[in-house]
This record gives sequence, C-alpha cells and structure tokens, in this order.
Amino acid sequence: MSPVDALPPDQRAVLSLVLERGQGYGDISDMLAISPDAVRDRAHAALETLAPDAGRRLPPDRRAEIADYLLGQQSVSEREATRSYLAGSASGRSWARVVAGELEPLAVDGLPEIPDERAAEPELEPDLEPEPRASRPRREGSTVRERDPTSRTGGALLLIGLAAVVAVVVILLAGGGDEDKKAAKAPPTQATQTTQPTPVAQINLRAEERGSQAVGVAQVLVQNGQPALAIVGQNLEPSNRQSAYAVWLYNSDRDARALGFVDPPVGRNGRFSNFQRLPDNASKFKELIVTRETRESRTPGKIVLRGPLELRGNP
Repeated sequence: MSPVDALPPDQRAVLSLVLERGQGYGDISDMLAISPDAVRDRAHAALETLAPDAGRRLPPDRRAEIADYLLGQQSVSEREATRSYLAGSASGRSWARVVAGELEPLAVDGLPEIPDERAAEPELEPDLEPEPRASRPRREGSTVRERDPTSRTGGALLLIGLAAVVAVVVILLAGGGDEDKKAAKAPPTQATQTTQPTPVAQINLRAEERGSQAVGVAQVLVQNGQPALAIVGQNLEPSNRQSAYAVWLYNSDRDARALGFVDPPVGRNGRFSNFQRLPDNASKFKELIVTRETRESRTPGKIVLRGPLELRGNP
C-alpha cells in the first residue's frame, strides 16, 4: 500500500479531486457546501502525513505555502514568490521533492517544477507579472486555478464527469461535512472509524422539462451495512423563500417516499450535493426524482430531474 492509499478517506478524496479532476479549493467548497478552509486543511494534512520527517525544519506556514504551490492553488504572484523561496531554501526543496514524489502518480497534468539552487529569476517588465515557469500545463478548455477560486465549471460538466466526481466526494459527504479545523486534522479513533462507502448502483438524472439544462447523477452506496444515497445536480434555478428542492423515491404521485429537502439549498451557482440515508424498502421504487416544492407535502411537487432506480435486491 502506498502512503497516499494509507491516508484517511477524506484526505485522499481531496487530493484526487485536485490532482486528477483539476478542481480548486473553491470548486470543492462549492460542490460540497463546506468552507474552503476545511478543504484546504484536508489537503495540507494529507501532505504533512506524506512527508512528516522531511518537513520538521520548516515552519508550518512555509509547509502550507509549498503545499498550495504543489497542488496548483496559488495565483501567479504567489507561485513566483514560492518558486523564489524554494530556489533559496534547501530544506524547502527537500520537503517539496519528497511530497512531490508521492503525489506524482495522481497528477494527471504533472506537478509544478521544483527549482534548482540558485535558479535564475525571470526578468520582470515594469508593472507586469510574468507567467510562472513552474505552472502546470493547462488541459484543453481549462483555466488557471487561483487560491480559493470560485467555481468556473458552470454547466460544462456532463453526466460522465458528474459520476466521476460523486464517486469521490461521497467520502467527504459521508464524513460529516464542515468540521472545525482541529477535527479535520485529528486522526479517527477506533470508535469513530468507518469503512469506505461501496457503490452498488448509479442513477443518471435527466431534466424533465424540454430545453432545461438541469442534469444530475446519484450513487447508491453501502457504508457499515447501511444504505445511503449520494446525489449531485447542476444547472438548476436557485432556491428561494417560496420554493426548495426535494429528493424522492418514486413510483407514482400516490406511491412516493420523500428522502428530504436538498440542504444546503441550491445557490447562485445552480448546484447541490447531498448525502441521504435510504429506507429499507427503497428497492420497491422504480425512479429517483428531484422536485421543486413550494410547501411540504405528502406527494411530489414539480419534477425537475428523474432517473431509473434499479436496485434489484440491493438496499
């Protein structure tokens, strides 16, 4: 087992989203409705674990700076400042190289360059910032990611992309959301350890209304013997005081079971992510739907997203 595989599931999930899916701290924060600091803490804790001895001579703020540099979470000026620091710090380069060696298998686009000692600094034109020599290659259609950026993905993700995301972020959603920093960094005790959720079914959710760009995907999972549902959606109208979104198991308007309202509500970015427990009789329902509700009701409101639910004896 590699050191990355031995990390806690929530820390592995953040590294996977950043290095394999190209997400920024802000993207993940929007996706999971947790603070950017909570995401950043998980990423930093993971890198501290990967090279605990090599970084003992570095102050915590320098390790945090190098972590953001390696994970591509800095602005242009921040990247240049970190690169300059690494060029003059043997201990900084040593820690960065140890961590980079562990991260390299995950880095789809590669990692930023760790400069050699006395690397020449680029000449600056007046009032201009240079493009960083250490920046990661961009994927086609991507943008440079800055520290704690707001989400720029908009409606570009397709179902296959959402499915890949939900498979990873469910670990974070199942882990309890926005803990304080100490809780995020603390190792789990024997009493609180849980098994990693196991996907048993996937539901692709399509817009009910013609012309709508709404889309979503859900996964049915089993964790510690308990069935649950991880669901994400995008391109939805924001919730407001008069209406909110709800998730239902569905056969007909008279034969449906509400799993609960989407919480937190859909914001201006048009996205949500939710984790909900499933009832024991979930397998009797044929569809999963997301509705827009104007009031609490025993029957579903206007259907916005729907998809076939085929549990076949699963939870």
